Amino acid sequence: MLLEQGDFIEMNFDPTVGHEPQKLRPALVVSTGYFNNVVSSLTVVCPITSRVNGHPLHIELPDNSPVSGCICIEAIRAVDLSDPRRNARSLEVCADQETMSQVLDALAAIFDL
Repeated sequence: MLLEQGDFIEMNFDPTVGHEPQKLRPALVVSTGYFNNVVSSLTVVCPITSRVNGHPLHIELPDNSPVSGCICIEAIRAVDLSDPRRNARSLEVCADQETMSQVLDALAAIFDL
């Protein structure tokens, strides 16, 4: 599965511990296509929750988005999507430019970039 930054996927986040997102859920690919497809066997994703709770690091997807909910920036995770236990599949849709700008700005703020 070739993935680019901004792609939506569905994947199994288990096993998890503590407050980490669990189960099969959508996620947003935040690493670049070069990283995902050439440099590493890992892909960096942010899970998407269906709960809209006003968390300062949750970016709500727009109403016209093909995926609904909030992107959980604080739960960024590098995962091996080739592992069959991840049950990963592309949703064959991408985030809009405004959403990606918000996500990348929030990630830059977390890492003080």
